[in-house]
Amino acid sequence: MNEGKAREQISRGDRAASLLREELLNEAFSKLETDFIQAWKNSSVEDSQNRERLYMLCQNLAAVKDYLEQVVTSGKLAKAQLDELQNRVKFEKRK
Repeated sequence: MNEGKAREQISRGDRAASLLREELLNEAFSKLETDFIQAWKNSSVEDSQNRERLYMLCQNLAAVKDYLEQVVTSGKLAKAQLDELQNRVKFEKRK
């Protein structure tokens, strides 16, 4: 990975981490999940189509959060790789 791409991944990771720390976003994730599950529990036995829709909404909500967490992880890995590259360059200059 080149330095520019690593820096971009680090920046994206930082922004995703910031989003995941946002109280309002976490409140939204929690409220929506609770609402979807409650609606599923309250659905009638005959309403399988609505339950399927609610299931997909829960899955999509989890996918959004998982994606943000993956971006954070990618940013941390890019930071480690960039640090390693910079340490290697410093070591080579000492020779």
